[in-house]
Amino acid sequence: MKPSPGFLKFKQSVRRLSPLIGALVLGLLAAGLGWYYLRASEREIAASLEKDADSQRRDVVVARQALNDGTTVMPSMVAKRSVPNEYVHNDALTPETFAQFAGRQLTVPVAAGKPLLASFFSTPRKVFAQEIEQGVRAITIPVDEISSISGMLRAGDRIDFMYVVDKPGAGEPSVVVPLLQDIEVRATGQITSEQFASLRKRSDASAETDPYERNRYSTVTVAIQPQDAQKLILAQRLGKIVATLRNPEDRATMQTGVDSVDLDATVAGFRPQRAVRAPPPSFAPSRPGVEYIVGGAGNRGSAPGAGLGLGQMLPQGEAPLR
Repeated sequence: MKPSPGFLKFKQSVRRLSPLIGALVLGLLAAGLGWYYLRASEREIAASLEKDADSQRRDVVVARQALNDGTTVMPSMVAKRSVPNEYVHNDALTPETFAQFAGRQLTVPVAAGKPLLASFFSTPRKVFAQEIEQGVRAITIPVDEISSISGMLRAGDRIDFMYVVDKPGAGEPSVVVPLLQDIEVRATGQITSEQFASLRKRSDASAETDPYERNRYSTVTVAIQPQDAQKLILAQRLGKIVATLRNPEDRATMQTGVDSVDLDATVAGFRPQRAVRAPPPSFAPSRPGVEYIVGGAGNRGSAPGAGLGLGQMLPQGEAPLR
């Protein structure tokens, strides 16, 4: 059975249009693949941008509610918020560092949603014992006007302790020796070295804020090794302690002391030399002679005419008028 003319005509038309149909199918396939590639690339780019955005953000601690100055901040009063890095303050608290400030008081008011800064909190005051390192001992000694360098000694200065002792035995010289050297003063009175150092760093530091302008002190506290503390305690009982101030960069030490014999030798070396005066010369008469008293009556038993002047001898046989 022969195909109908219409079928043959359709077959011929399909044969002529087959290249076009193939091109359309390939075009649709290419478009589908292109669309799929674009979608996949879009997802990758979005994930990469989101990852970059997350890496450029930080979590900071913000206030859940308005907080007044003096408020003791507790964990329930704060929340975590992600902020771009360029907007994060260097002093901002993070969830990792907030534990160090929990339970401390604010010194300024903080609005709701505002990040908390470390400078918003009051500095906890440490007790003096916490400033002493392990293995050392703090000892306080009384000082007078001389030992305190006329009140100019400050907490944080470095000093030497000189030990002055008078020997009890007769003829024993007094001695001055360096007892402890290059010792840091941890406190003068109630002013510690950390307090004084923080005061000096303040921008509003002045003579009015200087604690030494208002208060005088009569004690000095140092932190030394236990065996040195024993020496210092014993030296206070047996003699006198004098503090000498040194330059903070000076690390030199003395190896010898001085006694009163050395001092006498030093004084003798500078004692002025005086010239010895010669005795006045004595004049002796060149030859013996008769002593005459001019204008007198003479002594009994003296030679005749002894009471007259020279060249006025009386003639023989005449006596002077009475």
